[in-house]
Amino acid sequence: MLSKAQVVYLHEVIAPHAAPMLSLYLDVNLANPDNSGKAYVLRAKEAMERLGVPQALARKVLERLQHYIPQGRTRALFVAEDLFEDYHLQVELPLLEPRAGVEAHWGAPYLAPLLLALDEYERYGVVHMDQEHLRLFEVFLGEIEEVADAFRLLDTHNWRHLGEDRTGTPGRSASPNASDVGVPARGGSGKDHFRRRVDEWSLRFFREAGVLLQQQVGERGLQRLILLGVPEEARQALPQPVAEKVVAVLPPLHTSNPSPAEILKAVAPTIEQVERRGEEALLLEVREKGVGGLDHVLNLLQEGRLQYVLVPWHLQEKAWRCPDGWVGISPQAAQTHCPGQRVEEVEFKRVLPELAAQFGSRLEFVRAEAEQRLLSELGGLAGMPRW
Repeated sequence: MLSKAQVVYLHEVIAPHAAPMLSLYLDVNLANPDNSGKAYVLRAKEAMERLGVPQALARKVLERLQHYIPQGRTRALFVAEDLFEDYHLQVELPLLEPRAGVEAHWGAPYLAPLLLALDEYERYGVVHMDQEHLRLFEVFLGEIEEVADAFRLLDTHNWRHLGEDRTGTPGRSASPNASDVGVPARGGSGKDHFRRRVDEWSLRFFREAGVLLQQQVGERGLQRLILLGVPEEARQALPQPVAEKVVAVLPPLHTSNPSPAEILKAVAPTIEQVERRGEEALLLEVREKGVGGLDHVLNLLQEGRLQYVLVPWHLQEKAWRCPDGWVGISPQAAQTHCPGQRVEEVEFKRVLPELAAQFGSRLEFVRAEAEQRLLSELGGLAGMPRW
């Protein structure tokens, strides 16, 4: 998982690095039959030859690719005379052509696919609770990491008792702290009193857990939460800012003390569903209140009139740029802005992020069915105007 330090390094060191730099993106997914026999190495070699990458630098790249086993689906390398950065990612990146299997640029750093993925993919927190454990995981870019000691300030020594009978018999919950709650009574008012004391202890415990979870959400920038095996009383005790981030509630895993990999496998389908629902919601909003069409949206973007732009995950169109930086979707469209001047052909996917940043609009990428609907129903690009 990319650390905060690595993200800062991407923005502050690699992105502004002086040209020339090799920016190389490779599909290295071993589940893809096109990658058998390390075919991606040959694709990288051919791409660097086409670009005229210096042989010494190309050899360094090929040696790295030959000797390091792929650990994900996408590999991003940024290489210059004084720099060699190699990132293994478990996800696909936007703006890349999936059928090509490789994309290489020699010149100014091209980090847009990776940097946009950092913005596009949400950081999920996953809370897993069972009779003996309360654990927090972070899921980002298809990877998972347990947040060690997230709830270290809680008294969880006898956590298993929360799953025992509230009357003191096995099956539900007795208090883990007998001095705090008291000894279970066998019946009558004493039994009711004991139950109330246990309920009070449980509520206090869950509230303390909610406060600690809120701290972790803020510190780690978790944008959405999935709860595994968290009972209703614990969910009700969550602070409101935390409860608002909960997007799914799932049953606990049957495995005792599951590994991070088992947690990821359990929540991955839910994350995929949540992401697709979010894209569909944006698409619906733009259809009702926004604008569509490549040329129209591009013009409004450069007039500073759009809050956000919906963009297909795979964007392959060309564009043309005037000397003053104005971009049109055709030579004629560009020359309407700068008549009589020479326009330069550019890759739309390279200039679009620059334009969005320049005019204060954000890019929202859509995939799968939402991408197809954007292409077929809204002309390939859509936007939400500023009101």
